[in-house]
Amino acid sequence: MILLLRVNTGIGFERRIEKVMFLRSRQFLSLGAGTLSIVLGVACSGGGTSDVSPQATRSGGNRPPVVTSAKILDAPLSLAVPVSVQIQAEDPEREAVTYQYQWYVNEVPMAGQTNPTLSPDGLRRGQRVSVEIVPADSVQKGQAYRTAGVLVGNTPPAVSAAVLQLADSGARVEAQVEASDLDHDRIDLTYRWLQENKVIKEGEEASLSTKGLNPRVPVVVEIIARDPEVVGKPFRSTPLLLINHPPQIVSAPPAPAGTGVYEYLVRAVDDDGDPITFQLEQAPVGMTIDEATGHLIWAVSADQVGAVHVKVLAKDGQGFATYQEFDLTFSRETAPAKLAGV
Repeated sequence: MILLLRVNTGIGFERRIEKVMFLRSRQFLSLGAGTLSIVLGVACSGGGTSDVSPQATRSGGNRPPVVTSAKILDAPLSLAVPVSVQIQAEDPEREAVTYQYQWYVNEVPMAGQTNPTLSPDGLRRGQRVSVEIVPADSVQKGQAYRTAGVLVGNTPPAVSAAVLQLADSGARVEAQVEASDLDHDRIDLTYRWLQENKVIKEGEEASLSTKGLNPRVPVVVEIIARDPEVVGKPFRSTPLLLINHPPQIVSAPPAPAGTGVYEYLVRAVDDDGDPITFQLEQAPVGMTIDEATGHLIWAVSADQVGAVHVKVLAKDGQGFATYQEFDLTFSRETAPAKLAGV
């Protein structure tokens, strides 16, 4: 309830008291010339509030939020990740607090850098970064708070890709690597080659001989990049399954001695360490070969004349095989064994 006392100071003195209801929305009274208006706020008996607007009451009694502490994280800073800040603030009325940011580099404000995090693009090693924070609640802003400056340090080099591929018909594995250093420092790489998580070779060579390796166990390379000051995080390639190598026959057949028994111990090696078995694919009647030892034997008849063709297979059990072909010639004067194609 509002009492409006209007006093007219014109020639005809007039005093009038009116009871009016004042709307709760803000209104302004227009006074004519020579008119004095007095607005009195009276509390209603029902416990109503005064006519002062809620916003006016809040702004009049509201206290601004305060940043009590703030610090930039992950010092020294890296060029590989955005710069972030940790803030602690209080609001006396326990309202939600929001923040405005202005980032600085070497005490100079960075144009357009007003986000909660700072992109490392454009920063350089040796610069000092800080941020100014202004807290605010729903009514007003608090005082600005500037963090301590934090140095941009040396960023370790990083490997972004590593691809393994076979070379020299499967004799070697080569690593194709992509690495970078955001500080443009020299990069050195260390290669750690593994099978079944066991290191089989380590060094600066980007290739690995497959001799003696199990072709059915994938090969992985772990690459570590370093610059003159720091070491980067290890990076592992996708596993590579090696191509199986066929065995190789390394012996030569002896010359036949004429009639009697012809013997030849076929020798073969397998770089993968696979067990080798032997087989005759083409041979004269009666010639045999021991599957495990490669011992070839043939009882030559006394009337054997002319040439016989022999083809020996050496298999590794993984679907790979090699062969050796040769001719045995018999006459009155027996000739040496001759390898096919020679």
